Amino acid sequence: APPVWPAAETIPWSALSAQEREVLGPFQDRWETLSPERQQRLRRGAARWRNLDEAQRQQFEQRYEKWKALTPQQRQEIRRHFQRFRALPPSEQQRILSARKRFRNLPPAERQRLLEKFRDMTPEQRQRLQRELRRKRRQRLERLRRGNAPPGAGGQQSQSE
Repeated sequence: APPVWPAAETIPWSALSAQEREVLGPFQDRWETLSPERQQRLRRGAARWRNLDEAQRQQFEQRYEKWKALTPQQRQEIRRHFQRFRALPPSEQQRILSARKRFRNLPPAERQRLLEKFRDMTPEQRQRLQRELRRKRRQRLERLRRGNAPPGAGGQQSQSE
């Protein structure tokens, strides 16, 4: 039997707006069996969906199709990575997002070259590279803390700037 949630916490299908029912239609048959938290998440998702333009909706649908094509193990790995990311301090999350944005802004040929170079490395070479990048990042942060960052590194500005 499906789980039974306290009626006071669940949202009856009839309480949804017409727009919500339209977006959430695929869930109608099992709506009453969903946890209140899941119902709320779906309602928030429906609200976001209504605010997307057509291009954004198509992009979402493409990403969703890719997600559905993943194996359960691949999905679980992605969820684990995301949980680890969310557990990081905001400054570290921002650093990672900035690096990802810089990578995505590279010309496609350069991105491909870097991906192939990383893919061709042995696990030991990858670890060495990661250690070296961490060391350089620590040095950069230390220079920033001391106030003598290299030009363009986001440190203190001189009086002439």
